Amino acid sequence: MGPFANRITKLPPKVRELVEEFRDELSTVLGKNLVGAYLHGSIAFPEYEPHAGDIDFHVVIRRPLAGEEIRRLDHLHRALSARFEFGKRLDGFYIPLAKARKSEIPRGIVYGAHGRIHHGGSDDAWALHREHLHASAYIRLQGPSASRIFPRADWKSIRSALYRQLLYARKIIESDSWWAVLNLCRLVYSFENGRIVVSKLGAARWALKRLPSKWRPVVRSAIKTYHGTETSDYRAVLRRDARKFLGFASVRIIAFDSTWDSRQPHIAHLRKRERRAGR
Repeated sequence: MGPFANRITKLPPKVRELVEEFRDELSTVLGKNLVGAYLHGSIAFPEYEPHAGDIDFHVVIRRPLAGEEIRRLDHLHRALSARFEFGKRLDGFYIPLAKARKSEIPRGIVYGAHGRIHHGGSDDAWALHREHLHASAYIRLQGPSASRIFPRADWKSIRSALYRQLLYARKIIESDSWWAVLNLCRLVYSFENGRIVVSKLGAARWALKRLPSKWRPVVRSAIKTYHGTETSDYRAVLRRDARKFLGFASVRIIAFDSTWDSRQPHIAHLRKRERRAGR
């Protein structure tokens, strides 16, 4: 399972109690329909800050959910939201096994968010999530190793998902500038290094060392906000420089994207998978 296997034991107590309750109740509600349950995203990395992000999950089911199962899952999410401080942060998909085994983005699926069940969801970061799952950057709650279920992603799918993340960062650059700045650091890191599996904080620390020094104040301000230790000065920096950093990051991403084939040999493993898939 890799370095993330025992991460559940190191979670903050309030979060650990929540996810253990979630795990146990999934077995009760779904029974034999449950194939596996996996947490991924920031919760799987060191220095996880529960106040700063969602608790992302994928639950794999043997067959599409029946009406009674959906009703009971909705009750579960509402109950967890009422009982646990971070219950409303559970955010993820209930994916039938047949869709989980495919490379196509799963659509029209049931998902949990904001303390209840919703319908008609699609996982637009599907390729990125699969890369994390194959790198064991997850916490397994139930079921087999994720690599036995989810297929690897090719570069074309990964690239499209990364650009969707860039579009989303542009959309929220004013409303959630700290999150956008951290995710822009991760996007620049991914295009420059050909590595997808990295946390926003890890990428931000890389950015502090590798990007021009003029961007350090805005990156540091985003990190401080993530940890909940920002001051009015840090907020002012984000208001002043976040959009400028978006422009810088966008240009840098496009520049590195255009040179990957000829000048970035370290992403050969992704390109080889794409070529094999096209044969």
